[in-house]
Amino acid sequence: MPKPKVLKASRQLILWIVANAGGVGKTTLGIHLGYRLAQLGWNTLLLDLDTNGSLARFCGLDYSLDPQQTTAALFERNFSGDYPIHRPIWGNPKGKFEVCLGGDVMLSVALDLPSRTGREIVLKRAFKKYPLPHDLIILDSPASLDVLSYTALAVATHILIPLPMSVKMSGVDFLLQWIRTEAESLDLDPMPQFLGGVPMRVANNADQQAFSSEIKEVLAQQSIPCFPGVRHSVEFENASNRGRAPLYIYRPGHSACQDFEPLVQALQQQLRHLP
Repeated sequence: MPKPKVLKASRQLILWIVANAGGVGKTTLGIHLGYRLAQLGWNTLLLDLDTNGSLARFCGLDYSLDPQQTTAALFERNFSGDYPIHRPIWGNPKGKFEVCLGGDVMLSVALDLPSRTGREIVLKRAFKKYPLPHDLIILDSPASLDVLSYTALAVATHILIPLPMSVKMSGVDFLLQWIRTEAESLDLDPMPQFLGGVPMRVANNADQQAFSSEIKEVLAQQSIPCFPGVRHSVEFENASNRGRAPLYIYRPGHSACQDFEPLVQALQQQLRHLP
């Protein structure tokens, strides 16, 4: 029997999923992209910079961990490369899907960072000094654009923006301008690339379909791709509440699984560094 083909990334991607509001589906997006790519054979890591602790619940893991077992460990002044990596209770698909958990402890990190020299590049320094073996690292950041967001921006190679159906176009413009302005002020070279935007929780009605098209036009004006929307479905919440967040596991035949495929294809193209 021939050995299964081992995928080899031409470069490591660090994808920052960013929004300037809470509850837009950042964690849902990160879990589905990370797990699906692992199904296809890539090794992925979802690193949680958020304070709400939802990732642990989505993965069926204990959220009351010692800080050294969370993402907070990476921000310690004496971090020595011992990454606090966990595996969800669902186990591994073809490739590895692993997580670093955030939660309340990240509030303390956000309070401490402003007093640090080079605070924006703390995470970037950790990745450079202690390289991770994963093909794709996904950063799930807080809802507010705080100091933790700067650390994500400084290390990201690509940026993905989930867009709720309640978003105001002025809010989208502000977020894009903030990213570009702060990336320039940090003198990032190369600058992170916009993978695109993706409308989230899109209901099957004319108003929301029209609004989704409007978002696409706004992004196009700034030369940013817009992916087809991820539909609204109670099954996302049901799966998360049961600690089996990916629909690929909870409801593998559910049509919403297909909503992530354009994003998955785009990330595979980037991993292979295709034009």
